[in-house]
Amino acid sequence: MIACLTVLKTTAAQIASIAAHDGASDTVALPAGVAAIIDAALASGDTAGIDAVARFARQAHPQAADAIDQRISTWRNTSGLVALAAGPVLSKTAPDDPVQPQTFLTALAPLPLRWTGEGEIGAFTSSGNAPGIGFVGAVKLVIEGRNWRVNSLARVDYQETASVVTRDQYRVSAEPNYKFSPRGYVFGLGQYEKDRFQGFESRYSMSGGLGYSIFAEPDAKVNVKAGPAWRRTTANNGEQETILAGLASVDVNVKLAPSLHFTQDASAYVDANGSTLYTLAALDTKLLGKLKARFSYMVQHETAPEPGRVATDATSRFTLVYGF
Repeated sequence: MIACLTVLKTTAAQIASIAAHDGASDTVALPAGVAAIIDAALASGDTAGIDAVARFARQAHPQAADAIDQRISTWRNTSGLVALAAGPVLSKTAPDDPVQPQTFLTALAPLPLRWTGEGEIGAFTSSGNAPGIGFVGAVKLVIEGRNWRVNSLARVDYQETASVVTRDQYRVSAEPNYKFSPRGYVFGLGQYEKDRFQGFESRYSMSGGLGYSIFAEPDAKVNVKAGPAWRRTTANNGEQETILAGLASVDVNVKLAPSLHFTQDASAYVDANGSTLYTLAALDTKLLGKLKARFSYMVQHETAPEPGRVATDATSRFTLVYGF
């Protein structure tokens, strides 16, 4: 009798051990040390490094392979911008489970702001209302969130001839936009201009509308947008004009080679009294690190210029650009 009880106890212990092991195959904690190494690789953003770390982690801890894969998949689904604050993955999610808890939690977490920019300095030569050679400087800043972005730009062209200012042009703009679909977005645009050699002391423009990404590939991007606009112009003689207009524009960004980019911004303000047509084409080539050289050509045409002014100004610029 005692022998039978002993056999039964031993068999029950073995069955419990096997059941516990089988259950653990679906619920395996990711070791803290392994999680820390994987998180450090994810934070670097180096795809090759992440793949290498994941491969060795799976070899060292095959029982946690599912947890490792899910942790990396979660980072990729959120573009690597959301911290894995939910901690290690503790259980294997069933294939037919429509909601993965960690992905859901990280999707609700706010994305940190991302910002990029560039500074530009160089020389220009122009024709039109203020022909000659002068100095140009510009600063561009882009701030991005999950579905929104703000582009801002400030540019100045300045020229003196025989200690007399012959060109003094300023342009400052800010453009927020919000994406409501992978390709569609709404935008707003505020702009200030000053160019007394073109006939006005100040010109304010406000507009908004819809935009659409015709191409959104890594090496080729084309965006178009259009909407109503409001403009107020103060001429050199103090006269003011306020008028409603329409705005249409297209932005092109094409990577021609690993170190060669082409961009073009073209826009048209159209109102009952006249139109402003503007285009800026630029070719960038990488020099060293974040430093690049840029050759650009700008044309601005007024269909109804101020009295005594020519309709078209053209400016060629050669500048050095540093990204930050």
